[in-house]
Amino acid sequence: MMAMSAAVAVPGSAAAQQSGLSPYDQLVLSHEPAAYWRLSHPSSGTETDRTGHGHKGTFRGVTSSVQLPNRDGAAVFNGSSGYFEVPNANAFHISTTGKFTVEAWIRPHTLEFADDEQDGYVYWMGKGTKSGPGGDREWAGRMYNKSHPDRPNRVSGYAWNLDGGFGAGAAFQHPLTVNQWMHVAITFDTSEGAYGKVRIYKNGVQASAGDLTYRPGQPDEVIVRPKPGSAPVRVGTRDFKSYFKGAIGKFAIYDRALTAAELRSHYAVMTGANTDFNGDGAGDLFSSATGTLTVWNGTGANTFASAVPIGGGWAAYSRPVAGDFNRDGRTDPAAPTWPPRRRTTTPSTSGTARAATTSPRPSDSGPAGNRTRRR
Repeated sequence: MMAMSAAVAVPGSAAAQQSGLSPYDQLVLSHEPAAYWRLSHPSSGTETDRTGHGHKGTFRGVTSSVQLPNRDGAAVFNGSSGYFEVPNANAFHISTTGKFTVEAWIRPHTLEFADDEQDGYVYWMGKGTKSGPGGDREWAGRMYNKSHPDRPNRVSGYAWNLDGGFGAGAAFQHPLTVNQWMHVAITFDTSEGAYGKVRIYKNGVQASAGDLTYRPGQPDEVIVRPKPGSAPVRVGTRDFKSYFKGAIGKFAIYDRALTAAELRSHYAVMTGANTDFNGDGAGDLFSSATGTLTVWNGTGANTFASAVPIGGGWAAYSRPVAGDFNRDGRTDPAAPTWPPRRRTTTPSTSGTARAATTSPRPSDSGPAGNRTRRR
């Protein structure tokens, strides 16, 4: 087996590099978001919109950060009062162009949120503060508690009519792990199909899609027709009724629906050059020189923990490399033979390789829903 990861060209400029933008930041900006906040330095109190469009945001009760897979910073939300807020703007409405994307990297620090709402979920971001007449509900991202009887740790994205009530969206319901990063993107296209479409992506792969309608053709049918509301955009909460506990970084909004290829490229650039096998934000060392794959976990202070043997049978594989080869958000070590044992017409796929994971991985199977009955 040959383990491979796709190469992604990252546009850059001297100005971008001088301003401290990472290759991931440069790639996102090349896709022309309407607004982009790295959420990397919450201790400063405010965050600049890196697009230059002037959508400055403010942190409330958020002062610490952790590292993303590429070593950039991400804000830590305490799950009880911390959030990031940006004033309302035309670029933040689905209805402005009829096409819309919101994306971020998120890392839950618990799977049972203490400050949740209704039957056990929190909003990790959203736009909308009230329902009913004069409401301003628009869109949001939600995560359910692991103990939820029907939707354990479901991650979902929704849109509503301004008065709230029944909404429509898309979701994935995969086993999640505390302190493990995942890339989540939600896209909307109000012109697609009979009702419009919403899609949700996890780690660059579409997880599910749904129509912008609740129970079509039924007596209680609700067709979601997004309109502009006056609420601010918030990260870490939507309307203070629940709070996300964990880290969030690289929050971007687009006035179009990003393609699957674009989202895959974001994921690839973030995770491609990463040797953090245990997901703690510190780089790790690994070797197969003795025939046993061995990992030394980094402590983040230029020191490493004791060697951890992962498994034997690696003597024939001479060049260890690392990458996320199975797209689960965790880095995998691999070691190809060199020189190649056979010649093929595609040099990059010649030879053999062995890949391993350093910890058990949950399967990415399970039901996924596309509608919500909650406001």
